[in-house]
Amino acid sequence: MKPLRVMTYNILEGGQDRLDVIASVVRAAQPDILGVTEANGWDDVNRLHAVGDALGMRGVIGRATSGFHVALLTREPWKIESSGAEFYPFFHAALWAKIRLDADRVLTAVVAHLNPFSPQGRLAEIRALCRHAMPGERALLMGDFNCMAPGDEVDPSVLELPRNILARFVKDGKEPIEFDRREIELAEWAGFVDVYRKLNKKKPGWTLMTTRYGAALRSRMRIDFLFATPRFAQRAVSAEVIESVESRRASDHYPLTATFDLERGK
Repeated sequence: MKPLRVMTYNILEGGQDRLDVIASVVRAAQPDILGVTEANGWDDVNRLHAVGDALGMRGVIGRATSGFHVALLTREPWKIESSGAEFYPFFHAALWAKIRLDADRVLTAVVAHLNPFSPQGRLAEIRALCRHAMPGERALLMGDFNCMAPGDEVDPSVLELPRNILARFVKDGKEPIEFDRREIELAEWAGFVDVYRKLNKKKPGWTLMTTRYGAALRSRMRIDFLFATPRFAQRAVSAEVIESVESRRASDHYPLTATFDLERGK
């Protein structure tokens, strides 16, 4: 069985006139499972199908009242057997899907776009998503989490952000500034493994901002994540942030990918 390649990608407000560039970035990476955040406008079935055709994939949408939808797409031979929205009322959206790996194994894939404004809101959303970290299960949790992970260094560019923006990420208004990292801390405590950090101990792994769309803020942060339950994380063989000429102009986020050897520890 060939390795399974997974990608999570915030495409910035549905991709707009950048869909051709985004599709080129995705096709170059050839993910078997693609989690998309900010799939604005993709709740139009024709648009979702058109994107799927361009990528050679088929998918499902998780609708958000905010309009910032999420989507999960798969490539043959993997297919989505069932899917649904998360129970908790997310600020944006979260979507789960059951994907058949082979006759005996099913993988749960979840894509989520967490609250961009409130650490408390994100923490509540993470609590709801932790249900997928059930011991012994095969599950992936990916998306834009709008927060930092414990242990990640704060790039000086982040501290240059206006305080009204920094307020989205800090614990309180006290000095020195302390960033609220409880969201990722809780996900890991519940059993999820940060796949990128597991395989890249020293690289910063910034997924925001790309050089084109980060011109105004220029902040460098790792806020897009790909988690796996321990059983599935053992199969991870690589993880990388895709930085290329095309990905720099496709969105304000870089895509994050991970590859899993499905034969390892079978």
